[in-house]
Amino acid sequence: MGYKSLREFLEFAEQRGELKHVHGAHWDLEMSGIAELVHGEGKGKEPRPAILFDEIPDYPKGYRTLFGQLDSTWRIAKVLGLPEDQIDRMSLLQNWRKRQKEIRMTPPRVVASGPVLAHSDTGNKIDVLKFPVPRFHELDTNRYIGTGHAVINMDPDTGYVNLGTYRNMVVDRNTLCLHCGPGRRGSIIMQKKYFDRGQAMPIALALGMDPLLFLLSCQPGVPTGVSEYDYAGGIKAEPIEVIKGPYTGLPLPAHAEILIEGECLPGEFIDEGPFGEWHGYYANQGLEKVPEHVIRVKAVHHRDNPILTCAHVAVPPNESSLAQALSYSQGIWNRLEEFGIPGIKSVWCHEVGCGLVFNVISIEQLYTGHSREVGLIASQYTQEQGKYTIVVEDDIDPSDLQQVIWAMTSRNAIERAIQLLPLCRTSNSNPSIPMAEKRQAGARKTLYATRVVIDTCRDLSWKPEWYPIARLSPELRGMTGMFVSFASCTICCTSSTVSG
Repeated sequence: MGYKSLREFLEFAEQRGELKHVHGAHWDLEMSGIAELVHGEGKGKEPRPAILFDEIPDYPKGYRTLFGQLDSTWRIAKVLGLPEDQIDRMSLLQNWRKRQKEIRMTPPRVVASGPVLAHSDTGNKIDVLKFPVPRFHELDTNRYIGTGHAVINMDPDTGYVNLGTYRNMVVDRNTLCLHCGPGRRGSIIMQKKYFDRGQAMPIALALGMDPLLFLLSCQPGVPTGVSEYDYAGGIKAEPIEVIKGPYTGLPLPAHAEILIEGECLPGEFIDEGPFGEWHGYYANQGLEKVPEHVIRVKAVHHRDNPILTCAHVAVPPNESSLAQALSYSQGIWNRLEEFGIPGIKSVWCHEVGCGLVFNVISIEQLYTGHSREVGLIASQYTQEQGKYTIVVEDDIDPSDLQQVIWAMTSRNAIERAIQLLPLCRTSNSNPSIPMAEKRQAGARKTLYATRVVIDTCRDLSWKPEWYPIARLSPELRGMTGMFVSFASCTICCTSSTVSG
């Protein structure tokens, strides 16, 4: 893929015009505000650049933050090793599915040292706010150092290493907070393999690592029991270089910008939040604080002129929703294939639904009940995913909302189209669940919500009498397309002549 570190990746992005530099923005709301304007309200203005902030007030020049590292189809194609000249959304998905089938797990390689060990702070020298940690949203009361990163822990029995993006609030110079919901792989390791045994858990944060590791750590799709290190090595066809953490002994990315090592103790909690979530709401428990696990920081390592990577989530679409859309789309497609369901033509999880709650599957109908079967299986992919699952026929592009809505409003009778599925598992960040219900359940209890399957496919029983569709045939489309291209060229040339 031509790069080993975030810095090398950013060089490629800059050559392509997909990296912008901003100087002088403040860590308190200004950096995140600029990122939201570019990556949220700037959707449709392709490509959306990554933004590197420098000369941040209160911090030395060279102590930088990066937002939007993966918010473009080209940057995602680059980190996944996909063709960089086929970066429309459907081609990206198709190429990623093909590439996945070729992956051979490649364990990381331990090296003696790495650039991230250029500076190491321990004891009284530790201060996580030596980095320009943002306050992201106006109703946030704390700064968050862990958003565009990976939290690393290890199963002491099997040696399995997990990388997961679980947010981290700054409490003070050497104390962080860990928000890791129940059911997450990192949470299961923490509870079952350490806390239930009355043991402290070694933990580390990696910031500014290879963007591929970040992508894998914050998305589903890595097989159960497979470390993100092994999967990333398989994608790159070479081992990820790691060092042994000087304090924790955990394998840590040697080319990361910043590493934070520490430990979590059983039964030690601190109030966390509020923090604006991935769906655009303060939905954990509104603006109330929730008890979360404490991380006692024991060592901080960083490169010269470190880059703190950030992910600003707000009302979607946001800087994370494109990567979410790709990951959940391929995950649903893979799940349907695992169940042996034929006729799947394409899948797209829309960014306006955060890339995971408004999902469309296009199928070739092959038998009665086919479309309903697809919808029911797809709707249960993950605990947060699948609030709305829509099944369309294969003449509909699932990534085109106009086509999807047209099919929804025209092709199936409402009483046949909509199926409600009550008592489906959901997360405590679901903004449609009343706050009183969350308080009653508690922060770490399972919650339930209803999901919807919308079957827009026409009934096969009267297929011979389906109404004809009034639109261009492929043949006429080709002919008129040539004419439109010629006419557009003529108009442009004429306009240039007149204006010149």
